[in-house]
Amino acid sequence: MSKAKFFKASGIFVNEDLTKLNAEVLASLRLKQPSAVERSWFFEGNLYAVFKGNQQPTQIKHSEYNHWLEKPWPKKSYSESLENPASTRSRVPAHK
Repeated sequence: MSKAKFFKASGIFVNEDLTKLNAEVLASLRLKQPSAVERSWFFEGNLYAVFKGNQQPTQIKHSEYNHWLEKPWPKKSYSESLENPASTRSRVPAHK
C-alpha cells in the first residue's frame, strides 16, 4: 500500500482487502449521500471521509457504521423514466 502513490497518475488504483462490513460502509459513504460526502477512503485499517464544506478528513468510528448502513440506497432511474415517458417512447418502434 505504501507504493500506491506511484500509480496516482496512471489510472491504476490500489485498494486494501476489506472485510464485507468495511466494504459496505465505504460504499454507503460514497453512494448513499453523495451530496454530503466529497471523498471517502480506508487507510491503515481506518475509514475516513471528507464532508462537503469541510477540508479536514473525519475518521468514521466503528460505532457510526450502523448510521451509514441504515441510510437508504438511492432510487434507480426507473421512477424517473415513468415521470418522463418521452424517454421510453424512443425505444419503442413506431406503428405504421
